[in-house]
Amino acid sequence: MRHLLRWTAAIVAILVLLGLTQSGMLASLDRRLDDWRLAATSRPVSETTVVVEIDSQSLAEIGIWPWPRSLHATLLDRLMAAGADEVVFDIDFSSSRDPFDDAQFTAALERAGGYAWLAAFAQTGADGHLHFSRPLPEFAASAGSVLVNVLLDPLTATARSLPVSATDEYGTIPALAVQLARNQSPLPEILEVDFSLNLADLPRLSFTDVLYGRVDPSMLSGKQIIVGASAIELRDFFTVPRYGVIAGPVLQALALETLKAGRILANWGHLPGVLIVSALALLLLFRPRRANVPTVFAVLAMTSFLGEAMALVAYAQLSLLVSTASLHVGLVILFGLALADNGYDHLLARRAAQDRLRFLATHDAATGLLSQQGLMELPRTLVPQVLLLLQVQATDELRVTLGHDVVEAVLHQFAHRLGHAGFAEVARTAPATFALLRGDDGDADGLARTAAQLRTSLSGEYQADGHHLHIEVVVGYASGAGTRSELLNQAEIALIQARADRLQTRSFSPADQSILDRQRQLDRDLRRALGRNQLRLNFQPQVDLKSRNVIGAEALMRWDHPELGPVSPAEFIPLAEETGLIVDLGRWILFEACQQAAAWPSPITVAVNVSPIQFQHVDLAATVANALRSSGLPASRLELEITESSRVTDPGRVHAVMWQLRDLGVRLAIDDFGTGYSSLSYFRDLPFDLVKIDQSFVRDRTSAEDHRLLAAIIELSSKMDKHTIAEGVEDEPTARLLTEMGCTYGQGYYFSRPISGENLCKLLSQPHRQQLIS
Repeated sequence: MRHLLRWTAAIVAILVLLGLTQSGMLASLDRRLDDWRLAATSRPVSETTVVVEIDSQSLAEIGIWPWPRSLHATLLDRLMAAGADEVVFDIDFSSSRDPFDDAQFTAALERAGGYAWLAAFAQTGADGHLHFSRPLPEFAASAGSVLVNVLLDPLTATARSLPVSATDEYGTIPALAVQLARNQSPLPEILEVDFSLNLADLPRLSFTDVLYGRVDPSMLSGKQIIVGASAIELRDFFTVPRYGVIAGPVLQALALETLKAGRILANWGHLPGVLIVSALALLLLFRPRRANVPTVFAVLAMTSFLGEAMALVAYAQLSLLVSTASLHVGLVILFGLALADNGYDHLLARRAAQDRLRFLATHDAATGLLSQQGLMELPRTLVPQVLLLLQVQATDELRVTLGHDVVEAVLHQFAHRLGHAGFAEVARTAPATFALLRGDDGDADGLARTAAQLRTSLSGEYQADGHHLHIEVVVGYASGAGTRSELLNQAEIALIQARADRLQTRSFSPADQSILDRQRQLDRDLRRALGRNQLRLNFQPQVDLKSRNVIGAEALMRWDHPELGPVSPAEFIPLAEETGLIVDLGRWILFEACQQAAAWPSPITVAVNVSPIQFQHVDLAATVANALRSSGLPASRLELEITESSRVTDPGRVHAVMWQLRDLGVRLAIDDFGTGYSSLSYFRDLPFDLVKIDQSFVRDRTSAEDHRLLAAIIELSSKMDKHTIAEGVEDEPTARLLTEMGCTYGQGYYFSRPISGENLCKLLSQPHRQQLIS
């Protein structure tokens, strides 16, 4: 009976291995092993193949898509003039477009004198026959056709081979690589691409760099050129071994280089691995029953090592592709059978699995600490407790830049240090958040010191995988007789408030819950405020300091909440910026301000604040143009006030949009100059007209140093041909001082508080309406 079971187990093991190989379940392991072998046998390319890429740079420079074929004609002429040997277009030319452009491209193909090739695509039609998407006849008359089809693995969708030719009722078309390599050796029907070729050595040039003559002709002379798409937008990409995702033209170039290197690869697949495992299975069947398990392990491990080494040599020296995942997995299966045959493998595995499941139910697998569930399931206690929540900052950014493994290694070190922090229980409640729990001794000051000490000792330098990382920790904590769930929720609120207030440690306060509830209500209700007409605009006049005439008015948003009453912009504008709602609010205030200003009885300017986030998430120039067009307001009467912000992630885009706004004729002002992130480089780089001096430099500033600083800002602006407007003017001495210093305009309660649009119209309609203060 035992003998039958052993044979049955061996046969089942081989069948399982065959099933794994045929189902593609070993594809991931095979891919990793293939990538290692390819990297280990890396070989240079010939450098006689050049890829000219239709990349993102080219799309941006030309600005339209699809391109007129006259561009391809010009490129072909330039390549031939530079001495290119042959040029292949991996582009679909099977349909007509503009007759003139098509004629230009036809003429360029004729001038190429038979040294240009165009792509053909083979596909199976609804009738089950093979059909080609061939170049237009007028193109094909002057250029040959080459096949650019790629074969995908049906299980993994990986591209690693291509057909050497394809035939339909109109004839046979050779593959691009076959045609250009002109290999004299017999070729198999399927050409395996040699991905050990070093892709970094393959010359790759941007389409527009070649088109506009920014490439040294010597880089093109005597070369075979493949022109095709590599821009993400054009979606001509394939997943391949070793290199991950590459563009179609690059894959064609690697296939061409494979033939130039004389690498005709034969793919033996999983057959050698399955045969070796089958042979070893027979040996294990005839071994003594009580053979030493470590010996079996050593033999299998040595076989695995030798099999991998032989596969490496076969690829490097004999051009044979051998998949070794079946060998390694089969050897693991055989070892499992050996353990089972010795009578204890199943028992050990079941016990280990049960222990692991019990552990994972209440613990974090990576660090071994309690999980949040495990923390909640600790035995109840009536003793008051303290719970500290520590969050490691910027882990998402580190995962992107350094990888998941490096960050997890750092967090594992962090967790190890927490285990020696002197707390009864330590838990990992989120990927970068850890909880510490102990009894509460009632010493609030001592708890605050403990939180600060923990933050100081745990922040700092960490090393992982050769990287030195500086870690910052924020701590939120709570204490009391509540349940652990309540304490955890309170500590999370304290942690949120600590990050919002940019504090390193923070204790939970009952007021925090009210603040958080209010923020949630404001966030919810602000999204409805626009549709319910709860938002309105007030305007604060701006005056010429010399004449005291009204020259403009700043639009200020107000929110009349039906339950909470008036809500300060200082409260809801930052909230809108955090949630992205500022884009909709900014569009509304822009259109509303332009609409009202167009009806004012005096042609003064209207100033509208623009959030830096609007630069990044909308086409601001188009939005402004639409607002001006729909309201009929002249562009010269609109002034946009822009404040630099730490939220700006693409300063280059901000600068470009400002130039677009300047081209519309809109006036631009730098708001709150001298605070936050403002820089003297603005005077050089940005096309603004007006410097708005923050009220912190104006209000209650009486010392000589204050006056000198204010005068310096005004003088610098004047020398750079910029007007200045001072905020926070609250009395006549301040207004007079600013006038003497040369400040152009003023704004503040001394001249006028913010007023409704209706009252502003009345003010501008009165006799001597523009002179607020005489």
